[in-house]
Formats: sequence, C-alpha cells, structure tokens
Amino acid sequence: MGMAADIQRAYFDAIRSGDVDAVRALFHTEYEFVDEEGVTHGVDGSVEKVRVYSSAFPDMEFDIHRQLELGDVCVMEATVIATHTGTLFGVPATGRRISMEYCNVIEVRDGLIYREHDYNDNLAVMRQLGVVPAQA
Repeated sequence: MGMAADIQRAYFDAIRSGDVDAVRALFHTEYEFVDEEGVTHGVDGSVEKVRVYSSAFPDMEFDIHRQLELGDVCVMEATVIATHTGTLFGVPATGRRISMEYCNVIEVRDGLIYREHDYNDNLAVMRQLGVVPAQA
C-alpha cells in the first residue's frame, strides 16, 4: 500500500483514540466531506462529527476487511463495533453494543485528506440502540 492507505489508517487510528487534533491535522485546507445526508461538512463539521461519535462510542473499533488504493484514492470497508455509553444526537447512553457495516473513501492531495465520502447505515444503528423499531 502507498501514501493514501497510510493516511487513511492514521486517520482511523486518530478517530479510534478520539484525538480530534490529530484528525484536524490530517485534513487539507480545502477538505470536503459527504455522508449519507449528502452534506458537505468541511473541516470543523467533520472534527465535530468525530467528537460526537467518539463521545457516544468511546470504545469504537474498526474491523477492517479490505483497503484498496488507486493512486491518491483509498477505499476501506470495515465493520464498526462499539458500545453506546454517551449521548448520540439526543439519545442517552443505552449501554448496547452496535455493529455497523461501513465504507470510507478518501482522496489525498498534498499529503492530506482532500475529499472524504462515508457510506454507512445509521438506521441500523438506531435500531440496535432501540430508538427505531426493528423491521417487521
């Protein structure tokens, strides 16, 4: 693997440890972020998102299944496993374990994360937390 894969691994190590300063340091000044909401968060929004999830799931782990690199682009498929011990978007801690399939795509420019796309299923997480009823 090359530089993009190394940067992606460093990024997820920083997320796992809740080190928002290290996360911020990996973002390009023109960083763009797109997730399931289709929203571009920018650096501050993405740092806040890391802070929210790290606070709600401080034991968050990424079981990485595959990491594929093509030039400046790297794709990672993983399962996120964590315990809900803090508030998440107004949902108080439930103590429940969650498991979510996850895909992250980054594009690197000037040795930093320039673009990032997250693909995940927050509805499945809310079902596991008991916030949304399970499918019939």
